[in-house]
Amino acid sequence: MRSAFQALACQREVLRHLFRRTQSSFAASSTFSFTRQSAECKAANAARLRDVRWHSSKVAPLREMTGGEVIFNMLVEHGVDTVFGYSGGAVLPLIDAFHGKNIQWITSAHEQCSGHSAAAYAKSTGKFGVAIVTSGPGLTNLVTPMQDALTDGVPMVIFSGQVPTGAMGTDAFQECPATEITRSCTKWNYVCLDFNQLPWAVNEAFRIASSGRPGPCHIDLPKDIVSMKAQVPEAIFKKASTLTADAPPMLDMGAVQKAADLINKAKRPILYVGQGASHCPEILAQMAKKANIPVTTTCHGMGIFDEREPLSLHMLGMHGAAYANFAIQNADCIIAVGSRFDDRTTGIVAKYAPKAKAAEKDGTGGIIHINIDKSSFGKVVQPTVAVWADTEHALQALEPLVSAGDRADWLKQCQDWKDQHAFDYVRAPAGKIKVQQVLEAVNNYLHGADVFSKKNVFVATGVGNHQMMACQFLRWIRPRTFITSGSLGVMGAGLPFAIGTQVANPDALTILIDGDGSFGMTNMDLQTVKRYNLPVKIAVMNDDRQQMVWVWQRLFFDGRYISVTNTNPDFVALAKAYGIHAVHCDNEADLPKVVEEWLTHDGPMLVDFKVVPDICLPMVAPGKALDEMILLPDRDAVLGTDEELGSMKFEGLAPS
Repeated sequence: MRSAFQALACQREVLRHLFRRTQSSFAASSTFSFTRQSAECKAANAARLRDVRWHSSKVAPLREMTGGEVIFNMLVEHGVDTVFGYSGGAVLPLIDAFHGKNIQWITSAHEQCSGHSAAAYAKSTGKFGVAIVTSGPGLTNLVTPMQDALTDGVPMVIFSGQVPTGAMGTDAFQECPATEITRSCTKWNYVCLDFNQLPWAVNEAFRIASSGRPGPCHIDLPKDIVSMKAQVPEAIFKKASTLTADAPPMLDMGAVQKAADLINKAKRPILYVGQGASHCPEILAQMAKKANIPVTTTCHGMGIFDEREPLSLHMLGMHGAAYANFAIQNADCIIAVGSRFDDRTTGIVAKYAPKAKAAEKDGTGGIIHINIDKSSFGKVVQPTVAVWADTEHALQALEPLVSAGDRADWLKQCQDWKDQHAFDYVRAPAGKIKVQQVLEAVNNYLHGADVFSKKNVFVATGVGNHQMMACQFLRWIRPRTFITSGSLGVMGAGLPFAIGTQVANPDALTILIDGDGSFGMTNMDLQTVKRYNLPVKIAVMNDDRQQMVWVWQRLFFDGRYISVTNTNPDFVALAKAYGIHAVHCDNEADLPKVVEEWLTHDGPMLVDFKVVPDICLPMVAPGKALDEMILLPDRDAVLGTDEELGSMKFEGLAPS
């Protein structure tokens, strides 16, 4: 009995240390040190590990397992078939449980790569992404992928090793306050100080990660907890497979009816669709076609509505289609489905959707916001009607209430804008190539050879000009096929994204469109491509600089260029050093045959496309409304020559 009380006291002391550390983080001192655990607590903890008993020990049958084996079996019951990770001392008792088992373990080149690959696995399938790393730097290297998953709504479960409970608070080797670090970049986190809590913690992580708006959850695992053995009831694992995410909120049919009334009154409605509708493309298309409502999407929403359809206005926003932005600004009713009015899709909010706001006042339109995340309502744009619901449930209820509509004048206006402001660019001189030309060649091959009817096609990107141009010049026809970092904008995520996507979809064609700057951050993950012989098709759009930042320095900082020039290696030689086939391409004459060879190559292949730098247009400058874009005819006035700045000024504006 005494040892049990000592163990409980020890747990409480550890928790007090964590709490004190949280308080001290707000103090002026930058030095941190946990209060040292008492010798009595350490002894009690050791006794507790020797004497642990399962709370449900009367449940039969029992099987002796380590904590690592408990977690492994919980993952199996939750349907996990792949884990991305990197080894380390503190996590060895956990990863040992994977040896020779039926969950695929993918070792990345770096923990950040593991996190991004796990996220891409989730993005491309809708299933959970799982990553396992060691303590200290293993965990801190995952902060960026976790924040990226949180802001992009990706269901992930992350496990990190931790020093033994007896060493916590002693500044032990590779110790860090893991849950304090991840508290702000996860939906939920937990340090498991009790073997008996392992099944509950795993179940809770999977439940929270998938409930409401998805996101990452993190469990920190002290080494002694995962190493210890105990008799475990097998029924625990069978129960895990029956657990589900929290039920979505009860649908408010009053709000749905109000939304239907506004749509039926509207003469110029538009559907503004985000990632939250990726699981219901059929009902979305059914309603759009029934009521003749044009559809525009966010970058994560591309493909939810087939972009080959006449009603498609493609992507809106900062570098979106001019015709989509014009339509948003002139619509009298905006139906936001699974989107959150991100600043890159609204422009300056004070000037956003003037016609819809005017229609709201006389009851003939307004802004309808359908989202599973209640906190998104009014965060950026105040809706006329908010429908808190799973988007599929909401659309299924809304579609029968929406009247069939002609809206010929509105559709003609949208088509005129599409004809007048199609995505375009100025061709490179002397037979050279630009990013847009490469993407056109890729798009022509994919659609001309009818690749989409033969296999699934996924495109991953890094962040920069190439990312936005991929949105513009590739046509998207299925949801979950554009794998990118949207809200956080993580350079370097592209190659790990492509790896995670290919692992999740082994028979698919997975294409990486990356920039030289973005690719340079994680190109060591080529070893992962080679290790698992993943047939990823890698394109490096190489202009030897961070072109998007260069453009902003030219426009907003009077051409004072700094930190935008890259000194790149020979990417072809680099790929070949990893045993990956690679070629150069720098001219339009070779472009079609290089693209065909690249996309049909049996195995991984890299092409170093030497491209002429260009500005990505259209562009909504900071402080401007969606319809106040820099368009292609403005290009020369904006950029001028290399010697002189253009005549178009953006005084008083700063990048945001």
